[in-house]
Amino acid sequence: MQISKALQFVLIVFSVFSSSTLVQAASSSDYEEVSYDQLLDELSSKKNVMAAKQTSSFDDVRLHAGIGYVNTFTNIATQNKNFNRHASGIQLSMGMDLFSPNWYSEGVFRNYGVTSSGAEELSLKEFDLKLGYTNRLESIWNYSLSAGLSNRFMRFTDPTRNIDVNDTTPSLVISSGFAAQVHKNLSLGAEVSARSAMVNRTADKNSFDFAFRLTTSL
Repeated sequence: MQISKALQFVLIVFSVFSSSTLVQAASSSDYEEVSYDQLLDELSSKKNVMAAKQTSSFDDVRLHAGIGYVNTFTNIATQNKNFNRHASGIQLSMGMDLFSPNWYSEGVFRNYGVTSSGAEELSLKEFDLKLGYTNRLESIWNYSLSAGLSNRFMRFTDPTRNIDVNDTTPSLVISSGFAAQVHKNLSLGAEVSARSAMVNRTADKNSFDFAFRLTTSL
């Protein structure tokens, strides 16, 4: 019985010694000494990778805001007559890139105020919502093409001829323009637009517009 216990004790001691030896060997083979600078570089690279994964596609989206001076030449059809009238006003615009520096969406508000000639008065306001494409021509110059929907509010009156038009007209609008990038966040340009009414029962049939624009990008 004593021999059996002694044999068990020897086997236990041998197994414990073998395990600790293997652990020490594995630890010594896997261990690699690194300097403080190497540790900082490794942590910095991991931080950069995590930051890159956390960036959103919205980070590259730019916002655009602009102001301009606009002229419109409008064809008004009422009482079986056509009237071609001119008005000028201001333009405010707000837009954003559509996940690309070339494609954008834009909302434009125009206020032409009231234009008077004798007893005749013409009042115009409108709002456009467009999708556009822009690209570089050469040097600082670029061009743009856009299309969308327009809603215009027109009041045209002349008591001497019994004219009293008060129409809200949805229209299709297409635009084309060019601009000079005078600063990385500032451009100056001009744009022409054409409108055609989407409904027949309106006096505001179509128009041709010309605008000078100042646009900032954020």
